Amino acid sequence: MTFEDDVIEKTVEKLLNGEDYRDEVINSINAVFFDFTIDFFKNIVDAKMNDKQIDLKWYSDYFINSGNYSPEEAAVYAGINKKTITNMYGTAAKETVIDVANNSFEYLSSLITELENDYMDGLAITIKISYKNVTVDLSLAESLLVINALATKKIQIRGGAWSSIGKKVEKPLIDKLCDRTGVPEKNRNNKHFIKDKAKAFDREVDYRLYSSEGKEYRVEVKLMGKGNPESADATIARDSDIFVADTLSEQNCNQLAERGVKYLILKNNKNSIEEFAKIMDELNIPRNKDAICID
Repeated sequence: MTFEDDVIEKTVEKLLNGEDYRDEVINSINAVFFDFTIDFFKNIVDAKMNDKQIDLKWYSDYFINSGNYSPEEAAVYAGINKKTITNMYGTAAKETVIDVANNSFEYLSSLITELENDYMDGLAITIKISYKNVTVDLSLAESLLVINALATKKIQIRGGAWSSIGKKVEKPLIDKLCDRTGVPEKNRNNKHFIKDKAKAFDREVDYRLYSSEGKEYRVEVKLMGKGNPESADATIARDSDIFVADTLSEQNCNQLAERGVKYLILKNNKNSIEEFAKIMDELNIPRNKDAICID
């Protein structure tokens, strides 16, 4: 099992137990960030030991313009995220990303020089990195560039983790709910599904369940904060019949009930399995009524 698989499994279990899953996401963010940081430090040692320049050009040559890293990675080393570049310039083309990364590096370098001259009299920051009996010292300017790159990477990882964890948990979560309430495999479908393939704007649904009569019920999953308006809007966009959420406001619940949408709230709910089973019974979706598994 990979680390990501382990995070997904633990997240699903916490959701089903009514617990807050966010610490699993935070643990994942920190693990990925520390892996990046260690590799970054190793690469800094290699770059410094193989370049005799005493200015910052070694950094831009090795981390931005060497071709050793993807444009996305080069942008991070220059203190800017590729997504930000795309939003600013409307493109993620390699040439654009590298050009913007170089401009960002030049700006940071000049800013750091100004700070050193005007505000940092007497201040010394030195990062010492040792790897395989080789030690390099980073100057104040170099240290600030490295710190800024690490901060940029942490923001990138954090943004990606929160947006992706929900998508990766959706299907395993409903799979587990169906397993624990005894819904047969033939009455469920977790494959990619589009409501109407003829409509390019139509959106994906997370899951499908089928009643004893073969009627299809569309299932939507959202892990979002309480009162997020996207929750109720998602059921409209995807024409969902069942809505499973981490939290829902009273207004959200009223909106869903008014539309005839069955919903299940997971947070602080120790009875989510039984409540999901009740929804299955109300929609005449077959299940083994002796199969409910709480643990």
